[in-house]
Amino acid sequence: MPTAGISLVREHTEKMNPPRSLWVPFELGRPLGVPNEPEFQMDVLRSLLGLFARESGPIIEDYPHDAPVTAESDAAWSCTLPLPPLESTSTPAEALKQSLLQEVGALAPWYAESVRRLGRSSFGLSGLTPDSMPEIATFMADMSSGTNPDPPAGLSEPFPGATRFMADDVKAYYMEAANEQPGALPPGGDRMWTWFFHETRMGQVLYDLRDRLAAEHAGKTEANGGQPPPGPPPVNPVPQRFAKRPEAIAH
Repeated sequence: MPTAGISLVREHTEKMNPPRSLWVPFELGRPLGVPNEPEFQMDVLRSLLGLFARESGPIIEDYPHDAPVTAESDAAWSCTLPLPPLESTSTPAEALKQSLLQEVGALAPWYAESVRRLGRSSFGLSGLTPDSMPEIATFMADMSSGTNPDPPAGLSEPFPGATRFMADDVKAYYMEAANEQPGALPPGGDRMWTWFFHETRMGQVLYDLRDRLAAEHAGKTEANGGQPPPGPPPVNPVPQRFAKRPEAIAH
């Protein structure tokens, strides 16, 4: 029986290699985009069903449109953090790390309020606790700058695979804290992710970490005669939807 499915995480689909898959650049939990947009949702379904016209697979086709901006997504939302400018007297890497730690500290009361109000948190995949956020931030910043620090103690998985779980915990910490920003209604997921990757110091660190790991993997592949080295591909903490750094996006 021919099958086709919608993919929200392209990297997972590439590993599973299903017969026909339509990758959509929407937030998790919304494979058809946003609620109450039937025409847009029908277009997604038509694109999915159109894959049955393809004679051979596996096929992964990218849906070419972003989800519509609605009142729920609140495109004007912003999360203001009282961060000082980067110190010019420090090295760029050290200045970024110190500013990152200030960012994490500024979000701590909002995160604590989120846990108090909801009684839960999605933080914890790494095996660490939210109290370890300064250690996680320091580790991520040092890794992204090209050093090889010792990973925090207590990780649930061995390094380097644990880096992905730490990145997931960092995202949970930031998202849950931002939802508690005083005086603002929480935005839809797309605007929240844009804030995280394009407007925070942690987003910059994750881009730097992705680029460092990818460059090291490419170097090992070249040294291996063009064949990827043994083991899994490098960890990529940046989803395909935000693959381009903000300065690389045409406005």
